[in-house]
Amino acid sequence: MLIMEQFNIMVKENLKRYISKNGNGHILIHSDILFGFKIQFERHDLFLEEHYKELKAVCQPLKIIMPSFNYDFCKGSPYNIKESESQVGTLSEYFRKNKAAWRTSIPVFNFSGIGENPIPIKYGKIDPFDKSSLFGFLHKNKGILMHYGSGFHTSTLIHYVERISNRLIYRYDKLFKSQVIDINDVTHECELIYHVRPMGYELDYDWSKIEEDLIENELIEKYKEKRTQILIGRIDKIVDFWLTRLNDNPFYFLNKDTRNWVEAKFNELYRPFELTDFE
Repeated sequence: MLIMEQFNIMVKENLKRYISKNGNGHILIHSDILFGFKIQFERHDLFLEEHYKELKAVCQPLKIIMPSFNYDFCKGSPYNIKESESQVGTLSEYFRKNKAAWRTSIPVFNFSGIGENPIPIKYGKIDPFDKSSLFGFLHKNKGILMHYGSGFHTSTLIHYVERISNRLIYRYDKLFKSQVIDINDVTHECELIYHVRPMGYELDYDWSKIEEDLIENELIEKYKEKRTQILIGRIDKIVDFWLTRLNDNPFYFLNKDTRNWVEAKFNELYRPFELTDFE
């Protein structure tokens, strides 16, 4: 117990130091509280509140943003900005309902956060990973990325980088249509441009290599002791590093097995994949 308490204190001090040195307004937090700070469980809501208090204390003065992703839009269900629950963890849903002041209007890949919504409300045809997205805002404004307990493999920042790289070969665009219900209960028609995995094929990334490269190049810091693991890095530096890697090798993110079939398919087509190649 003493070792974990000392570890928690050390990590909090290091995170505060990193944020003080690198912070610039906002921090995006992916979470899995089972692997966050060790906190005594008494009651579910109090447990979630304690995790939030720990994060708030560490992240000050940055404004916290959390994903509130809900994938039901892809099944034809409307996305309700006020009511659609976050499907990416209990802390993100607790934050959305009890702490956040806003939520983005983007179907599926939406976020909630403190302060003012940094991106404009929009409907119609939407690309959730283009330069006008929240990812683009955080990239441009040197936001911080934290994985609080969650593995780095849950980072959707990678899809933003794939999109803006203009080097994406192994995914293709697919349109999903449904409605978005705004905070005033007005319904808007919407189309989501989602670059999906090829149907019928395994598409896996080499997350161990991706994470190790970032650590070796001092672009992220990782703290791990027993169950607790936390990663932190500056989004613009991560993005720029990945763009350089993709420019050198468009298959950089992929693991060996995926890369083998993707390269074979690319050599057969000699162009990026399209929906009609697989569906």
